[in-house]
Amino acid sequence: MRSPAYVRFVWARWRLPRAGIVAALGIAAVACATSGSRPPQPASAPPAAAPKASLYDRLGGKPAVSAVVDEFLRRVAGDKRINARFINTDLTQLREHLIAFASVATSGPGPYAGRDMHTAHAGMQIVDEEFGALVEDLAVALDTLKVPKPEQNELLGALGPLKAQIVAPPDAAAAKHDPALAKAAEAKADALRRAGNGQAADLLQAATTARVRGQRSYADVLFSAAEQMVGPAGLPELDPLFRDGAPERVKTALKTMPKDTVPQPPTAVGGSEEDEPDGKPKRGSLTGKVRLGGKDSEGFALVMLTPENRGYPKRKPKQRLIEQRHREFAPRFMAIPVGSTVSFPNFDPVYHNVFSLSPAKRFDLGIYKNGETREVTFTKEGIIRLGCNLHANMKCALVVVGAPHYVVTDAAGHFRFRSLTPGKYVMKTWSDKTTEPASQPIQINAGENDVTIDLPAAMAADLGTDKFGVSRAQAP
Repeated sequence: MRSPAYVRFVWARWRLPRAGIVAALGIAAVACATSGSRPPQPASAPPAAAPKASLYDRLGGKPAVSAVVDEFLRRVAGDKRINARFINTDLTQLREHLIAFASVATSGPGPYAGRDMHTAHAGMQIVDEEFGALVEDLAVALDTLKVPKPEQNELLGALGPLKAQIVAPPDAAAAKHDPALAKAAEAKADALRRAGNGQAADLLQAATTARVRGQRSYADVLFSAAEQMVGPAGLPELDPLFRDGAPERVKTALKTMPKDTVPQPPTAVGGSEEDEPDGKPKRGSLTGKVRLGGKDSEGFALVMLTPENRGYPKRKPKQRLIEQRHREFAPRFMAIPVGSTVSFPNFDPVYHNVFSLSPAKRFDLGIYKNGETREVTFTKEGIIRLGCNLHANMKCALVVVGAPHYVVTDAAGHFRFRSLTPGKYVMKTWSDKTTEPASQPIQINAGENDVTIDLPAAMAADLGTDKFGVSRAQAP
């Protein structure tokens, strides 16, 4: 059966998280492969019957497992109830992942080092209809390949108890929407289809279905993909349906970064003396250590010094990068002067969606990938916590600094200012694990100075929500 144009497009170009198929295929195998063990027989019992062959062997080994995976993927690709879930999936990697998973899960050869189902699906807001579609596609795939009924029953019978680990529908409040706008979106999808743009039409229709269900982040991804296919004009009349409640979308033109761009350091970056070293070092210096709650710090901190009762020149704005590579931000802690511009390139083959809900700068960069980037200029002092709306494990911190002297610590909390004019300063210190900077006076004398800074152990509110403020308790 030949896939329609939309399915070919989806499975050839777009990429997104790979957990959904595992739900229907791999996890079923996990449960059934581990549920057949028996307690030890008493010593006086008659000899036990020969052990039953593993499910892996009864299915026919790797060739049969691979065939089931391929047929299942083909069924899912043609199923409009669920195929939009995989518009951001690397299918080659997914296929290999599933074959390895199914092999181990059915007591075949390993290894498999994937995540458990609850963790893999956290934040995806999968609903009953989607789970049911995957189960049906797996059943048809097994039947098509003439897998014997006992083995089919082992696989499918295990899905029921696992449903609670996978299905997590959104709250009813998230489904609240303007019915007139939903009808307008459906009408626009019909118009796009009549105009010959069936791919964008299918994406917009899937986005509308997800939005009505309350799957807001998922709906926004599909809507954004449809916008990209429509072209520069976009679909501004439908923005309120899909984007209300999110930070302001940055819609500046995407730029392209060279593919050989050197990776950014993965840890912490930023320091006034590194950015603008003094031609002639001043007579004072300061070394120190930041502690958290009376204990050695684990993570990064920023120390800022402002002269008391005397003027100082402002630091020049900088141009910096915070990249997304291997599904991580790099660097994950950065300090910049007020007025600096940061570019956020994505070097992954999957989409990312950088956003901030921080008062100092709220923004939403939308989806892009493969070396594309957007820039943001930061004109206000403050702490900005960044996340990815598609990958909840991705977090980093950006501090916009107005002080003339600043430096980031190493991971153990150590820092050093090499060139300071002796005098009185106000020292502010902030950790990536605290809510606000702590302030204290400090006297810098000629020569070397040393200080230990103890910060309270109050934990900062991290990015435990998506860009709509919806909780995602576990990272997908």
